[in-house]
Amino acid sequence: MARMEIMSGTERRRRWSDEAKLRILSEADQPGVRIGDVARRHDIHPGQIRLWRQSFSYVGRPAMFLPVEITEEVSATQAPDTPPASAVIEISLRNGRCLRVPADVELRMLGSLIACVEAA
Repeated sequence: MARMEIMSGTERRRRWSDEAKLRILSEADQPGVRIGDVARRHDIHPGQIRLWRQSFSYVGRPAMFLPVEITEEVSATQAPDTPPASAVIEISLRNGRCLRVPADVELRMLGSLIACVEAA
């Protein structure tokens, strides 16, 4: 049976502390978790979680350590007259997509690229 709430008087907006928002965002960021399920558990609209993600952008967050896999070894005896190949970093995102960027990409640009690829 569906739940019904009857509200009388002036409806007030709920105020969420930054800690509560971050706790809900970290719950929604877990692999395999759907935003709609998290929103229902906390009685909020899924769009609110998306807005909180934007307001707590990933650019200002402290760095996290992620697993790295070396796929190609570079020989120490490489001839000095050959130009070095530009290094490329491959990032596997939560949504299963893969992003390849040059190793010298700016942090701001990388944050924007990741946000675009995750949102699409």
